[in-house]
Amino acid sequence: MLNTRNPARRFALLAPLSAGLLLTSAVPAIADEPPGGGAEQCAPTVICGGVNGGANKPTGGGGGGGGGGGGSSDGPLLCSYHGVEHPCHDPEMGWFSNSTGCYYTTVDKPAGDPAWKGHKPSEGALYLPSCPQGGGWGPAEIEFHETAPAAPPPDPRAMAMQILKDRMPFPAPAPAAAPLGTAVVKSPVWLWVNGHQAPQQMSLTLQGVTVTVTPRLKSVLWNFSEKYSVTCDRPGTPYDPAYGAAKSPDCGFEFPTGSAGEPGGAFTVNATANWVGEVTVTGLNTRKFEIPMPQNASFRLKVAEVQVLN
Repeated sequence: MLNTRNPARRFALLAPLSAGLLLTSAVPAIADEPPGGGAEQCAPTVICGGVNGGANKPTGGGGGGGGGGGGSSDGPLLCSYHGVEHPCHDPEMGWFSNSTGCYYTTVDKPAGDPAWKGHKPSEGALYLPSCPQGGGWGPAEIEFHETAPAAPPPDPRAMAMQILKDRMPFPAPAPAAAPLGTAVVKSPVWLWVNGHQAPQQMSLTLQGVTVTVTPRLKSVLWNFSEKYSVTCDRPGTPYDPAYGAAKSPDCGFEFPTGSAGEPGGAFTVNATANWVGEVTVTGLNTRKFEIPMPQNASFRLKVAEVQVLN
């Protein structure tokens, strides 16, 4: 935990070296100053704090592919009859019916065939049932049905995507850094994102299949002009001057080089909030998986090289 009672005393020995953004008029020179200004002027042993005010418009990420997760794979869909589970589809027998406990596959017969029993092809279709027989599955008599007695169950992933894209707006990240304006090489930079309140859990039920999506922020990836990066497991702690020259307890970075050689003399800081929808499926075979829904925003940050002259 950060000690905020007497930050000046804690870091008094660090002030002469000012390894982090702690420059005053006593510092005689700043080398390799990025165009447009040098390091911020602020009191010794205090990081110049502030929230970035020039972030580019955040962008949302899709999660169409999405890897399985949460401890189990997608696996085959399972249907149930009298408490006994069966694969919902068999390549030879067709689709399983939870109502009859049989598989059904379509059969082609010409109009007028006795199997139609006086019905016309325009009125429905013919199906071959495969029902439990003597410990196995055996074909029964061809049946006519106006509507399919068994059909593919809803796709849980498609249901989850419907929730994620249409009903669960993820917050746009608002990245922030301290110091504001210009950081200093090999000095602590605090990083955090505002606007990380998770949306509410939501569920959708179709044909007896229930999909529940729970949003969760897994991590935040900070990328600096594709040159450096750091991944934080938490949104980060906003900087307060009471923390003095301390490093961030959960999300920070120290630049090994300045940004003078970067376009415009500044690093492009891209913050990716790695949101996921944790999906739980019930009604078929109970299973869990994750769908990534990253959200992005960026801003510019100058990093200066500092030399202390005797």
